[in-house]
Amino acid sequence: MRKEMKMRYRMIFLDLDGTALTSEKRITPRTAHLVQHLEAHGVPVVIATGRAIFAVREFLRDVRLASPVVTLNGAVVFSHLYGAPQEYHPIPWAWLQEFFQVVQKSGRLQNLLFESIHGYYVLTYDHEIFETFTDYRNLPPKVITLDKPVSDPVTNLLLRPRRIPEDKELLYRELNAALDGRIRFFKTSWEWIEGVRYGVNKGAAMERIALTYGIPLDSVVALGDEWNDLEMIQKAGLGVAMGNAVDAIKAVADLVAPSNDEEGAARVLEEIFYDFLVETGYAPLHTS
Repeated sequence: MRKEMKMRYRMIFLDLDGTALTSEKRITPRTAHLVQHLEAHGVPVVIATGRAIFAVREFLRDVRLASPVVTLNGAVVFSHLYGAPQEYHPIPWAWLQEFFQVVQKSGRLQNLLFESIHGYYVLTYDHEIFETFTDYRNLPPKVITLDKPVSDPVTNLLLRPRRIPEDKELLYRELNAALDGRIRFFKTSWEWIEGVRYGVNKGAAMERIALTYGIPLDSVVALGDEWNDLEMIQKAGLGVAMGNAVDAIKAVADLVAPSNDEEGAARVLEEIFYDFLVETGYAPLHTS
C-alpha cells in the first residue's frame, strides 16, 4: 500500500473537533509536529471546521500553518490562520425572517445562536451556552430578539430544540422543508441543529481551494467525524473517518482511523505519507 500511495496525495483537509483535537479540546504534540512537517515540505494542511476563526487561533496557538482556514462550515474562509477573510457567505436577512416564522410557529425552539465573523448572538444567554461554546468565553454574547436584525451578517445558525430527540427530529424536518434551497440544516451528534446558507459546506470550500493550488481532488486527503464533514469526505480522493465518527461518515469514508483520543489523525497520516515522511527526514513523536 505504501508504494501505491507514494505522493499520490498532495493536500490535506483536517477537521478540528473530534478529529485533530482530543476530547479535551487540545491538539497533541505528535499531531502538531506532523502537520507542521508536512506543510513545511510542501503538503498544504487546510483546517476545515465549524468553529469561528478566533477559536481556531486559540486551539492552534502553538501550531504554525500557512494554508487557508475554512471556518463556520465553509461560510468564511481565511487566507491563513492569521490572515484576512477571502470568502464570505452570509445568510440574507430576508431568509432569516422566514426562518424566524417557522421556528416561532413550531414552538419547538429552546434557544438560538447566530454566528458572524465578529462574534455571536443568542436569544438567551444561559449556563448551557456558556459551557457548550467554550471558545466564546472571552467574547460576551449579544442577546437578541427575533423581530430585529442583528448588526453583523449572519453566517451560521445553531438551534437548541426543547425536547431531545423528539423536537430535534421534527424541527430538522420542518426547517429543511420550509427553507429548501436557501438555508440548509443538518443534525449533529450533540443536541443542537446547525444551519448555513444553501450550497455552503466544507466540501465546496475544499473544491475551490484545491483548484487555486492546482491540485485535483483525487490528490486530496480529508479527515472528519461529523455530519458537517460529509461533503468533504465524499469529494476527497481519500476520505478518512475517525473511529469516533458518526455512522453516516464512516459509511462514505474510504478508511476509518483510530479515534481522536488515540491520535487517529496523526497515525493514519503517518501511514498515508510514510515514504514521503522518510524521504523528508521526519522524526515522529510517539506520545501514546
